[in-house]
Amino acid sequence: MNIWVDANGWPIPPTVLLLSIIADILYFRGWHILMKEEQNEHRKTARISSLAPSSIAVPAKEQQGAWFWRGIFFLGAIVALILASCAPIDILSGRLFWVHMVQHLLILSVMAPLLVAAAPLLPMWLGLPVRAQKLLLKLATPPIRQVFYKVGHWLRQPAISCAILVVGTWVWHWPPLYDFALTNDFIHDWGEHLTFLAVSVLFWTQIIPSPPLPFRTGYMGRMICIGVAIAQNVVLAVLIGFASAPLYAPYAHPLSALGGLSAIQDQQFGAGIMWTFGDVPFGIAISVLVQRWLAVQDRKTAHELQ
Repeated sequence: MNIWVDANGWPIPPTVLLLSIIADILYFRGWHILMKEEQNEHRKTARISSLAPSSIAVPAKEQQGAWFWRGIFFLGAIVALILASCAPIDILSGRLFWVHMVQHLLILSVMAPLLVAAAPLLPMWLGLPVRAQKLLLKLATPPIRQVFYKVGHWLRQPAISCAILVVGTWVWHWPPLYDFALTNDFIHDWGEHLTFLAVSVLFWTQIIPSPPLPFRTGYMGRMICIGVAIAQNVVLAVLIGFASAPLYAPYAHPLSALGGLSAIQDQQFGAGIMWTFGDVPFGIAISVLVQRWLAVQDRKTAHELQ
């Protein structure tokens, strides 16, 4: 059994490679422009600050080099996509439930937050050729833009984003739909996985700064959103892990030749991966939010005491 290439002899699907290359080109063309603007702005501010240090402050350290780190995050998101799509993981995910969970977590818990942190909207727009920008602006008539903004505004309500994450994740773990996705490559790749990416990206825009998208809630609201995400992930993992019988027909093998796991052990192992590693990004996010919220409270207290 050769797990290093797919049925067509590719280690990574050509479609994924092509989309990754196009995304990289568009993103980093715009990223280069934004990096130059950021560097020029920092030089200008530092020069003014040196002349009038008492009235104008140098930009905060977390703002300096922001686009450099966003470029790193974008590369990380592309790497996660390639790993999730590569032949070994894709082939084994059809035979072992726990490998399929790893594939899902690469999309839900790694790629999605990194993509949001990369703030791709502005650099990818700037990376488009001028003719393409003009064509899109011509096609996006005022009524179309108004509908787009209204739908986006509604979807990015914190409660709606959290609900869509829960529904999008749970629906695809419903055994009949999960089994159907495993028997149809198109549904698996462009239905299940694309849904996971979309609902997770929508959720993380509530948590991670991603200009030009504004936050729709404060620190406490964002921490509540993360609490909801953690709770739904734990409950789903518990339901799968403590099931008395295999839930998914393609994995209902008596004993796997790969690792010697029975079907129920394979399912429990996958649920354990979902429970532990699936909550890691949420744990990191809530730790950062708590730290920043406490810093804001300290500044408010210091200001009141002055």
